[in-house]
Amino acid sequence: MKRQILIVAFLSAVFSSTVGAESIYTMIFEGRLKQASDSLSKLSTAASRDGDQLYFAALLEPDANQASRLMEASLTASVSAVYREDIYYRLTQFYMIKGDYKPLRELIKLYKLRWEAGRYIGQITRYSALMSQLDGNYDTAIRTIDKYLLMHPKGNEAESGEVDKARTMMEFNKKVGARKLLRSLSRGKRGPAVPQALYILANDAISSSRTDDAVFYYNLLREGYPSAIGLASTIDRMMGVSTTDVDDSRAEQLTGTYYSVQLGVFSEKKNAKRMSEKFKSYDKKVQITNKIISGIKYHVVYIGKFKTYSEAQRFKNKLESHHGELFQVVAR
Repeated sequence: MKRQILIVAFLSAVFSSTVGAESIYTMIFEGRLKQASDSLSKLSTAASRDGDQLYFAALLEPDANQASRLMEASLTASVSAVYREDIYYRLTQFYMIKGDYKPLRELIKLYKLRWEAGRYIGQITRYSALMSQLDGNYDTAIRTIDKYLLMHPKGNEAESGEVDKARTMMEFNKKVGARKLLRSLSRGKRGPAVPQALYILANDAISSSRTDDAVFYYNLLREGYPSAIGLASTIDRMMGVSTTDVDDSRAEQLTGTYYSVQLGVFSEKKNAKRMSEKFKSYDKKVQITNKIISGIKYHVVYIGKFKTYSEAQRFKNKLESHHGELFQVVAR
């Protein structure tokens, strides 16, 4: 009888430990971090003190470097198999963000060997393509991306892969094909590829000193994704190629031609109207015109009607200093 009681008690302890570990994992991913932390501190079984506990502690650790050390420690401390793939993937993310490519390459190789059809094989394949691109192996990078696109032929995953391909083609000096692909992606109504495509197109135009194109793509990015990462840096780069000191007299030489300040290019007319209302206090005529670009209708907002470029440029500088945004003088 005592033996049966001991066996039941032992099984109950094991079962309770397993449920406890699973519960902590659930708490973490439901956002109940305080409850998860308190529960973790109460675990006392040998199994939980090993890899699983280290992994849970890593998930709760706010410092990324310390979290990565805890995850690496959990791999050498008998972490449960159910968590091992997640740990490898999270470590690849950490080293990617950190820019530490030596351990990243090793993790990519190990992940591919252990989980050839794993849950994260798509993202691992994208990381692998980036490593080839950084090494200057552009053909290999493009082939790897094409492999990824076969895994993900549609949806957001496919668009992300196409952005990767376009970026690699840019680096590989295949700019015509890259721009065509990016312009196609930029016309999408939603999805993660749209702001990325607009950002790359704007910065490509800046690099080529195509200021009008840069302003156009920047305006579309600002309109649709005002919180997009890279907006501020794009403005800084555009300032470096602006035509502030150019004395362009072409408009004055053409009868009936004048200059205006272009405030924005919008795909949604309501956003163009909102912009025009914002600038009516300047006692200058604000006008919205439609323009077809690559088969798509856009709404362009202009302010002012100036006879000379220099006069329009002075007004543009005034607007930029007041609003902290970038505008463009255009001949009309």
